[in-house]
Amino acid sequence: MNWQLTLGASSMAALAVWLSSRCFAHPVSPFSAFYVAWFSSLALYGAGWIAYTPVRASTWLLIALSLAAFGAGWSIPYLSWDARRVRSSGELRRGISEARLYQAIRLCFALGAIGLAGFLYSVHSTLGLAAYIEAPHEIRQAMSAGGEVSEGIKPFNWLNVSNVVLSSLYLFALGGRRRLQVWFVLGFSAAAVLLMEDRTRFFYATLWAGFMLSFSMKLRAKKIVAGLGIVAVILLAQFIAVAAWLGKVAENSPVLMDSSRASSSTLALLPPYMYATSSFPALQAYLDTAPRPTYGAMTFYPLFKLWKLVDPTLESPAIVADFVSIPLEANTFTWLHQFYTDFGVAGVFLGPLLTGLLASGLYFHMLRTRNFYSTYATALLCFCLTLSIMVNHLTQGPAWFFLASGAVIACYIRAGRTESAAASEEAQ
Repeated sequence: MNWQLTLGASSMAALAVWLSSRCFAHPVSPFSAFYVAWFSSLALYGAGWIAYTPVRASTWLLIALSLAAFGAGWSIPYLSWDARRVRSSGELRRGISEARLYQAIRLCFALGAIGLAGFLYSVHSTLGLAAYIEAPHEIRQAMSAGGEVSEGIKPFNWLNVSNVVLSSLYLFALGGRRRLQVWFVLGFSAAAVLLMEDRTRFFYATLWAGFMLSFSMKLRAKKIVAGLGIVAVILLAQFIAVAAWLGKVAENSPVLMDSSRASSSTLALLPPYMYATSSFPALQAYLDTAPRPTYGAMTFYPLFKLWKLVDPTLESPAIVADFVSIPLEANTFTWLHQFYTDFGVAGVFLGPLLTGLLASGLYFHMLRTRNFYSTYATALLCFCLTLSIMVNHLTQGPAWFFLASGAVIACYIRAGRTESAAASEEAQ
C-alpha cells in the first residue's frame, strides 16, 4: 500500500470541498465534483488492492497536466466573479411553473414508457422475459453492438433517466401538489433504468438528481455532504447487487483473483474498486498502442455522426475501445482517452482547460441567475466530471441529448409573472 499517495490524495479531496465551500459559495460544485472524484480514485489506487501493471512517470505527468489545466480554466471566470451577486437556491422555484413541470414529467413518462416497452418487447422476442431471472447476463450480451436485443427508440429510454431528475426536483425542491402521481413516475423511471441492466444509467440518474437537489434546496453543508454520502452508499450497493445479478463478481474472474491483494472479506468490493482505479494503468497501456489521431471525431462525436449522414464515406472512430491487459482486461482510459486520441498531448491540456472554463462560467452563471436550465446543466456537468475518472461523458450522445431536451423543457416550464409572485409569497 502506498500510504503517501492515499493520505495525500485524500487530503486534496477534502481541500477541494473546503475551497468550493469557502471560495465558490457551495461545497458542491463542478470544481469539487471533479477534484474529489480524481483524488478519491487516486487514494483508492494507492491502497493497492489489485496488482496492476505499474504506471510510468510519463503517464502520471499527463494526468497531472490535465488536473492543473482544469484548475487553470476554472480560475478564469472566477477572477471576474462578484460574490455579492449570488442568489439563494430557494429562488429557483420562483422561475418554475409547477403545473407545467408536472406536464413535462407526464410527457417524459409517456415517451419513456414507450421506449421501455419497445426494449422489453425486443428482449421477449429474442430471449424471453424469463431471462431477467434465469440468465440476465445474456440480455446484456445481446445488447452489445450488433447484438440481437435493440433499444428501439433510444432517446425515449434516456428520458427515463432525465425523469428521475425532474421528478426529484418536483417532489423535494418544489414540493409540488401532485406528489402521489409523481412518486409513481419516479418509481417507474428508476425501475426502467434498472431494467436496462446498465449501471451507468443508474449512476447517471442518481448522481445527476443528487447534484440537482443540492443546487435547488436550502441545505446546510453538513446535510449536503451527508446526502451525497448516502447517494454514494446507494450507488455502491447497486453496483454490487447488479454485479452479483449479472455474475460479474471477483470469484468468476480468475485474472482478477490472481491479481488481487485484498482479503477474502473484501472480495465483493473488488469489482467497484477495479472500476474506480483501473483507468490509470489502462490509460498507459492505451498510450503504448500509439493510437492513430482522429482529429476531433471523438471529442465531438455527436456532431461527427450528423456529418456522417451527409458524407457516408467518413470512417467512424472506435468509440468503444479495445481491451488492454493490465494484467486484467480493461477498456476505460479516463476522460483523456478522447482528448489524447484526437489531439495528442495538446488535447490532454486543452480539453480539461476548456472544460474547466466552461464549467466555471456555467456554475457562476447559475449562482447569479438561479434559473432552471443553468441549474439543470450544471448538475449534468457535475455528473460528467465525477465519472471522468473512467470515461468522457461530455463527448457522448446522451449528454448532448439531455442538454438539448433540457433547453426545450426550460422554455416550457418557465413561470409567468403571476406564478412567480405566488411562489415568492409561499417562500416567504
